[in-house]
Amino acid sequence: MKKPLLFIFLSCILLLSACGSETQGSTEGSFFKDGIADFISTTYILQDVVSSQGQSGQISEIYSAENKSIDDVANELQEYEKPREVSEKKENKQVLIYQDTFVMLTNDEENPANTLVEVSTYDFVRNNYSPDFFDGLFLLWVLDEVLDVDDWGKKQSNKCYSNQDDCYRGYSSSGGSFKTGGTSTVRGGTSSVRGGGPGTGK
Repeated sequence: MKKPLLFIFLSCILLLSACGSETQGSTEGSFFKDGIADFISTTYILQDVVSSQGQSGQISEIYSAENKSIDDVANELQEYEKPREVSEKKENKQVLIYQDTFVMLTNDEENPANTLVEVSTYDFVRNNYSPDFFDGLFLLWVLDEVLDVDDWGKKQSNKCYSNQDDCYRGYSSSGGSFKTGGTSTVRGGTSSVRGGGPGTGK
């Protein structure tokens, strides 16, 4: 009788292990757990991660949508989940705001056929982004409301004016250079991360 019981026990362990592996793999190692971030992590290729050295939870993940325009990606994202706010497209840049994340779409300067899809936590945007990035995309009162900060644009502009190194201007403008910014609280990886999680390649 002991052998059948042992067999059943081992079978249950293997089944649970397989289920756990499938769940972990579904997010491709993303820090984000909401629906739109999960869609992005399983649809596009993870390129890099930018995070705050002081607060590891304040991050941006940068993905590449190969051979897709900003319009293509914006349509795909909105078809999957309706955003809280959608900006106009201006100067090859568009921003979609979801319940827990900001999604920034920009042209890949190294490969114009691709679109960079940057997913940021509210905290990362609130504490690190330059308000200039959103010029022409959103009225400042919209960002004040979303980020839950009175006069966020003015306060963040003063911070940026005091220390340019501590102001993030989007991956194409800042990116990996932030890690060498002296007293900067933000760092960016310089290696390409294709799939998997931050700091690991497949």
